Amino acid sequence: MSTPTYPVSTIAKLFNLTERRVQQLASDGVIPKAERGKYDLVACVRGYIAFLQDRAFGKEVIHVDAHQERARLLKAQADKTELEVKTLKSELIPSNEVEAQWAGLVVAFRSRMLVLPTRGAHLAIGLKEFHEIESGLRELVHEALTELSLYDPDTISNPDFQDSEIGSTAAEHEGEPVGGQPSATE
Repeated sequence: MSTPTYPVSTIAKLFNLTERRVQQLASDGVIPKAERGKYDLVACVRGYIAFLQDRAFGKEVIHVDAHQERARLLKAQADKTELEVKTLKSELIPSNEVEAQWAGLVVAFRSRMLVLPTRGAHLAIGLKEFHEIESGLRELVHEALTELSLYDPDTISNPDFQDSEIGSTAAEHEGEPVGGQPSATE
């Protein structure tokens, strides 16, 4: 018993595709090619179902839909253009600039914190009461934090700051305790 065959228009209506797309599926090997302009209905349905299952389960489908690829390309181009416009409007900042500014802030914070023990020691020498020393140290910390809150990366005097000081400062003192070398009594 032979299986029924139908024209491309019937297969296209059944699959809800255009006649051209049915012909593309046949040339891609998804469905069997037509014999004398007629398609084997059962084989076409099985082939198309297998094709849809592969796509649904994320399997590699060799057959690329040109319309989907074009839409994907257009979306990528639109996204790129949108990012470029935002950058031109200064709504976005390049990551290397953000990294350099944060590194500058960290270096400023580190240097400010390394000064605190010396300034605190000078303060503590002249005071006798615990609460006076604590209040003086707290004032020094607040002063350092206020200075850091007003940090402006544009006031950096060294234009090569991003390239030279950031890497060398951290690398030179790695493994050393903050505040310098410990004294012999520690």
